Amino acid sequence: MKKIVYSLVILAALATSSCRKDEPERPSFEVKVGKSEFNVNDTVTFDLKGSADIISFYSGETGKEYRYKDRIDAEGLKLQLTLGTRVLYGMQTNNLSLLCSSTFGGMYSPSGIKEEEWTDITSKFTLSATPAGQATTTTTLSGPVDLSEYVVKDKPIYFAFKYKSDASATTAAGGRTWRIYNFDLETVSGTGTKSTVTTARTGGWIAIDIENAANKWVIATTAPFLYLAPGNTSPSLDWVISSPFQPTSVNPDKGVPIKALLDQMGSSYKHVFRAPGNYRVTFLAKNVNGHGEKEVIKELDIVVK
Repeated sequence: MKKIVYSLVILAALATSSCRKDEPERPSFEVKVGKSEFNVNDTVTFDLKGSADIISFYSGETGKEYRYKDRIDAEGLKLQLTLGTRVLYGMQTNNLSLLCSSTFGGMYSPSGIKEEEWTDITSKFTLSATPAGQATTTTTLSGPVDLSEYVVKDKPIYFAFKYKSDASATTAAGGRTWRIYNFDLETVSGTGTKSTVTTARTGGWIAIDIENAANKWVIATTAPFLYLAPGNTSPSLDWVISSPFQPTSVNPDKGVPIKALLDQMGSSYKHVFRAPGNYRVTFLAKNVNGHGEKEVIKELDIVVK
């Protein structure tokens, strides 16, 4: 019995030793650069020594930072909106409202709209104020307005235009025509980098008629991208709601592959920085096989003036 146990222990040790031999070795890899300060548009040469199966290069520029390679949600982003409107004809006031929600359930129907889930943000913007009964060819732009306070982490945000008019004796005395030319929603990073979230044309709008089927929001592919022109004297209630947006959602930063598994190991790598700044350059070197991978990270600080 003791011989059997002893034999099993020996076999287990041999198996473990064999597995360890099959695992890749940690890359022997070094990076050096002749100096740490350069001018814009200089060619920076990084000297490479050793070997690795795969090497990726992160320059440290925006979108290419190693520290953000797994990031899918950005903190510190500001959400802002610029609105462009025109109002024409009609006599009634306050027909148009702009609202946002992070709790809307995504049911684009009269029964799916619960007004308590929406926050009216109309007062944050200056809307077109064409005199009653008159037309205009001027778009009133308002913004950018900071809407960051309405962003809820891990929740989408929706926007909606609500149109409400009362009954009137004549069409001319009734609700006004509203046209939306601009809905420029963007995020701004702490460094001032702007990224477009959506526009009036790309907002994924869906119109919901609640009262008076003759009056509806029209969604167009050319300006004005949203508009409602009342055509009778009956009261009207109509919504148009955007698709959901995840304003803090970002794509992970990516490195540049500079060596693939079957490539020969180069002795250097060159890169040109197009803007001044302090950059944390990262080389990620890996050895890989069917049993796993081992990696080495080399970082250098580069100043570009």
